Amino acid sequence: MALAPLCGRNDIVTPMESNAQTNLPRNFYEESWLGRIYTNSRLFRKCINRHSPVLGNWYYEHMPAWRVRELIGEKTWSNYYKFCFERNPWEKVVSYYNWKKFGQKRRMPDFKKYVMEKSHRLPMDARLYFDGDECILDEVADYSDFLNQFAEICQKLSIPYGGVMPHEKTNIISRQIDYRDFYDDETREKVAELFQREIRLRGFVFESVTSTS
Repeated sequence: MALAPLCGRNDIVTPMESNAQTNLPRNFYEESWLGRIYTNSRLFRKCINRHSPVLGNWYYEHMPAWRVRELIGEKTWSNYYKFCFERNPWEKVVSYYNWKKFGQKRRMPDFKKYVMEKSHRLPMDARLYFDGDECILDEVADYSDFLNQFAEICQKLSIPYGGVMPHEKTNIISRQIDYRDFYDDETREKVAELFQREIRLRGFVFESVTSTS
C-alpha cells in the first residue's frame, strides 16, 4: 500500500481489499474479454484457476514469488530488488486467529483446536517467498522493526518515503495481549514444525517469560 502511489504507469499493482475501489490497481491482467470478465466476476474466478494459461498473465494479491518470476521472466526478475517482511510465527498465528475471530466476526474454535486441527488455514507465508527450500527474495526483513527497516530499504533503493505508513487490520482488540498466553507445549511445537522455513531463515524464537520479583 505504501509503495503503490510511487509506481509508474506501466508497473503492476494488484487489487486488494483496501484499494479495489481506487485508481491504484493496474496492469494486473491481460486486456482481453476473458481478462475483463475474470476481473469482475467472482463466479469465473471460482471456476478458472488463476494460473490457467487461458488467462495469460494474471497477477493477484499474495502471489507467490516463483509465479511472479515465471510470468515476468528471469531477466526482469533479476533487475529488481525483491523484499518482504516476515513476523515471528507464534505471534503471527495469534494475530491471525484474533483477526478472524474479532475482525471478521467468524465463528472460531478455541485456539488449540484451530492450530492442531485446522493447520492448513494458518498463515504459512514462507510459500510466498520460498521455492522449495530456497528463499528467492533478496531480503526478508523482520516485521517487529517494520518502520525502521522499511525506511532503510527505501533509502537503499532511493525510493522517496515520507515516514507515513497506511494502516490495515489494526486495533482489532483494544486490550494488550501476550501471544505466549495462547500456547501450551503442544501448540508451540506444532507452529515450530509448520513454520520451520521462516524460523530457520530469520532465527525466530518463542520468547521465554521473564519473571520479576
